Amino acid sequence: MITLSKDMETGVDKIDAQHRELVDRINDILSMGERSISKEETEKTIDMLGTYIVKHFNDEEALQKETGYPKYDLHREQHQIYFAEFEKLKNEFNENGHSMEFTLHLNNSIISWIVKHIKTVDSEFGKYYNSKKVL
Repeated sequence: MITLSKDMETGVDKIDAQHRELVDRINDILSMGERSISKEETEKTIDMLGTYIVKHFNDEEALQKETGYPKYDLHREQHQIYFAEFEKLKNEFNENGHSMEFTLHLNNSIISWIVKHIKTVDSEFGKYYNSKKVL
């Protein structure tokens, strides 16, 4: 399970709220492996997570464009890499169901990436955004 720590806050209310929602959705998927949940229900949760990831990335990138963030292209590229990895995970689930391999992939790729991304890249953007005093 992921817990958002203080060092994962960006100082941008909208982004921090979305990070909390994103973590809640990832934790929902993780907890499904511990319960007897149907493949269909897990697929639905994964699809909802994918939709939310796209919304979050679009919102974050819009704020970056709005403020003229100089590292926008690099940040956007990282989002694209993450989403491609998420799609691989989704396909893995569709082929194999909720397996130990799926859980390991989720933990090693998706979770570690998101934590690192929030702590470094998103936090850096948060500092930039807040320095611009954009409301």
